[in-house]
Amino acid sequence: METTSVLEHKRRLAEAEVERYLPDKGDYPETIHEAISYSVLNGGKRLRPIISMAAARALGEDPSRVVKTACAIEYVHCCSLVLDDLPAMDDAMTRRGRPTTHRAYGVATSILAADALLMHAFKLVADNGVDAGADGPTVAAAVSELATAVGSYGMVGGQHVDLQVVGKDQVDSDTLDYIQSKKTGMLFVLAATLGGQILGAAPDGLDALRRYAGSFGQAYQMVDDILDAEGDAEEVGKDVRKDGNKATYVTVHGVDAAREAARCLLAEARSALTELDGDTMVLDSVAVYCLERSY
Repeated sequence: METTSVLEHKRRLAEAEVERYLPDKGDYPETIHEAISYSVLNGGKRLRPIISMAAARALGEDPSRVVKTACAIEYVHCCSLVLDDLPAMDDAMTRRGRPTTHRAYGVATSILAADALLMHAFKLVADNGVDAGADGPTVAAAVSELATAVGSYGMVGGQHVDLQVVGKDQVDSDTLDYIQSKKTGMLFVLAATLGGQILGAAPDGLDALRRYAGSFGQAYQMVDDILDAEGDAEEVGKDVRKDGNKATYVTVHGVDAAREAARCLLAEARSALTELDGDTMVLDSVAVYCLERSY
């Protein structure tokens, strides 16, 4: 099957699970649950849950055993998008081809929806550990891993530094790497490894997945930055030309250098897959898609 066919099939499967584990939007209070659904069920690529379930298969495990964790990581991602789009952050008007959550439901409700998604993610990871028969320390370690990846030592820290350097004439490579690895890359690493940790996977397999996802995450952000610089808003599905005053690989090194760096990183990611004994076809397809994507 071609890469696009493989990923579209997996996206549909992931979409069904992501919808399945959301709070019912008809439950009281309805408005907040509607805003949560609006924030999540809006046409995303679902790469993180796809990676989570594919990583389980690459470790020789049944992907159905990590579905709740896969959904949890997607909810964290969607939470971050809601917050990134707020007037105090990027002040974005569109996301995935329609009005951002704060434009549809207001700023206050959007913040609460993001908070609720984050809390729901922690619940699902803990539930997944119980379902899988993991012991208490393993479940606690998984929840701790999620908290670290999201908090000030992870995604939040990366976003904070990103905002700090807006408009600066020069940004050093270490700061740029920090922003990209924490703001974007860390959640991809979590997607590739957290399910395996809950299932008690061997360290060597988790290390290979960690290197795959780390390289992939950096490359994915570089391609995202290229699309912001060159893409069409209608095709990309969100506002473009928003990062011209930000520290991105494109603004620091240029489009051509970003494209070449992404190509090298994806080669490293695909190389890491050769160390895994299970089926890595989907993970490899995700890497191929990253370089070719136009949205």
